[in-house]
Amino acid sequence: MARRVGGEGSVILTRIPYTNWNKNARLHWCNFMAVFWSFVAVLSLLCCGFCGAETEFSILEEAQVLAVQMKKLSSQELGVFTMQRIFNSFVYTEKTSNGETEVQQLAKKIREKFNRYLDVVNRNKQVVEASYTAHLTSPLTAIQDCCTIPPSMME
Repeated sequence: MARRVGGEGSVILTRIPYTNWNKNARLHWCNFMAVFWSFVAVLSLLCCGFCGAETEFSILEEAQVLAVQMKKLSSQELGVFTMQRIFNSFVYTEKTSNGETEVQQLAKKIREKFNRYLDVVNRNKQVVEASYTAHLTSPLTAIQDCCTIPPSMME
């Protein structure tokens, strides 16, 4: 549904916020499903012969009429033409890019992010090592043999 400008380079596409698209989507979907099942019921009555009509009819012709109506209904209820008109009204601009500089900038950002995470890990390592060293000199908890743990501590 998005329009693309011809030519080389990448194209900037904008998106419609989910809230704008979803505003009446549930109502349209319920209406669509109600009409759809009505058509299914009418078609099944026609196919099964419950309508009591004595005239001849072609299932193929009726199916084609039903298909045309369903296509019209689905495009109206789902807002296909409205959404296409909105997408066509967007202003798209071409952006030429230098791949080498973009790769270098991306690599720099990834390196900086990795270094920040590495700093956090190193700080955590220092804190754990310091806590362990402190625990060796003056234990924070009493040493408990795993085989002599009282059942009350297991809860």
